[in-house]
Amino acid sequence: MSAAEETPEGGVPSAGDHPHYFNDPIMDCLTNMVLELAAEVWVNRERMLVFEQLLAEHDLIGRDAVENFRPSEQQQGALREERDRFIAGIMREIRRLAQQRDDASNS
Repeated sequence: MSAAEETPEGGVPSAGDHPHYFNDPIMDCLTNMVLELAAEVWVNRERMLVFEQLLAEHDLIGRDAVENFRPSEQQQGALREERDRFIAGIMREIRRLAQQRDDASNS
């Protein structure tokens, strides 16, 4: 392989479901986790900004209403479920890597 085919970090870029750019699979995993988090944060931030703008434009809710909100038990449960889904998405790459290592060691 020529140096032109390697990433600056020494990895071999690949396309597909699980691209890699580093020689170390853990670094790839962490990179994918950070990118997944960044995408999730941006989507949520953008939606929140739109909602805040719409609410303010229509005088529906003051900004202090969000700060003073206290969820019910049912709402807390729903928030926990969403948090768990969010964390599972973030941890997906580490779990995939761990499964690959387990599969390789069981072969």
